[in-house]
Amino acid sequence: MSITDEVQVKLDRVRGLMKEKHLDVVLLSKNENFFWITGGKSAFVDKSGPAASKIMITAEQNYVVCNSSERYRVMDEELTDGTFELIPYLWHESEAKVLEQYLAGKKVASDNGCYGEDIGTDIQHLRYVLTDAEVARFRMIGPEAAQILEDCCRQIKKGDSEMEVAGMVNGAFFAKGYQMPVTLVAADERLKKYRHPIPTDNRVEKYMMVAICPQKYGLTVSLTRLVSFGQVDEDKKKRLDAVLKVDAAYILSTVPGVKAKDVLEAGKKVYEEEGYGEDFHLHHQGGALGYPTRDYCTDFSNTETVLEHQAFSWNPTIAGVKAEDTFIVIDGKPEVISHTGSWVYEDVTYKGQHILRPGILVL
Repeated sequence: MSITDEVQVKLDRVRGLMKEKHLDVVLLSKNENFFWITGGKSAFVDKSGPAASKIMITAEQNYVVCNSSERYRVMDEELTDGTFELIPYLWHESEAKVLEQYLAGKKVASDNGCYGEDIGTDIQHLRYVLTDAEVARFRMIGPEAAQILEDCCRQIKKGDSEMEVAGMVNGAFFAKGYQMPVTLVAADERLKKYRHPIPTDNRVEKYMMVAICPQKYGLTVSLTRLVSFGQVDEDKKKRLDAVLKVDAAYILSTVPGVKAKDVLEAGKKVYEEEGYGEDFHLHHQGGALGYPTRDYCTDFSNTETVLEHQAFSWNPTIAGVKAEDTFIVIDGKPEVISHTGSWVYEDVTYKGQHILRPGILVL
């Protein structure tokens, strides 16, 4: 599927939603939706806000709305094939006034409520089923991201601070064209104490974890790796064995037609069987992802159903250990895309099925 074909599929999905909801115009303002609808093109500038340019879709036309700060780069480097017609305005002009002629008297909706009805949740659902082109991009960036992280982990030295490691990791990813919305690093006691460890000047003596969500073409690869200086102690091995069993339960239970909350229940049961039931309650367990770092973090009120060609990342933790990779449901089963084959792996069995899960690399 070419980029143009991919974009047409997505425009058709949006127009189907417009017909269903009797809408005349839809505006997409979130970065994840700009990436999605354009086939991985970017209007990204500021992590703290919406996309710097908007996509506007009517029954028959596709527009990109750009102010004078953005229009030249976006049109010269991103939207070059003519799929989207430019609506330009000066940075000091009112966007709303410029769009009046397109929106007046129309039933309008947007993905963040900036214009008309807020249909952000509806657009999110349109993103769930990946196109063939998106699967191909995931298959490219998944191993690439895992290799970058694993190469960085091999360079960690005893005495390095968490912030130094985070800087090395982020620099390596930026050099390959990734954005880094999440970089978590923890060493030793902080690793055992905190489930979302923002890096500090704490220095590693024995164990270190790096957990990241790098993004390229707007797509997120979520993964975690653990290293040890010297042999892994028996308590850590026991915890790792348990968390990998939970992770295997999550991944292998994620098949089309199953409720996400039932997958969650399968993992919770393994936590309890392994004697770490309380750890289940101390950190969210992950769920579907794609363009955001998670489309949803699954809980027992979740009503979503696993879909074919949908991406997931579960992230079970037990104090001091974590397991996390990204996979796509392909042909009814999970395909782990953040796998290099060059890390240390454990062969884990769940209900007669085998899966390799990353272990702790001894440096």
